Amino acid sequence: MLIAVACVFLTLVVGSVVCVVSPRSRRRVLRAAAMLVGGLLAVYLIARGIAEFFIIDYSNPESYAQDWGGPHLLGVFAVHTGPGLVILGAAVAHLRRRRDRQRAAVQPPDRRSTEA
Repeated sequence: MLIAVACVFLTLVVGSVVCVVSPRSRRRVLRAAAMLVGGLLAVYLIARGIAEFFIIDYSNPESYAQDWGGPHLLGVFAVHTGPGLVILGAAVAHLRRRRDRQRAAVQPPDRRSTEA
């Protein structure tokens, strides 16, 4: 874990130096850095949401009463798995829109509209 954090930090430092030295590549480097940090945060939130189902002791309400969203189990799941579900929903919507745009670009125009 520590090595991964160090690699991300080093990547961000190198990216910031590139932004200062080369203004031409600034937009590309900043976009890559934002995608790196956002992607890592998304993976963490999704993994945390999945792990929450296995960490909680369902038979003992006192084990999750002091967690965020407690004292009710539904509140704990909403707080811990909600962000992961939102991220997954947004990713699915984005991929569907992207697929629809690609299909629309590949399909030939409608012949009936040119005949009229």
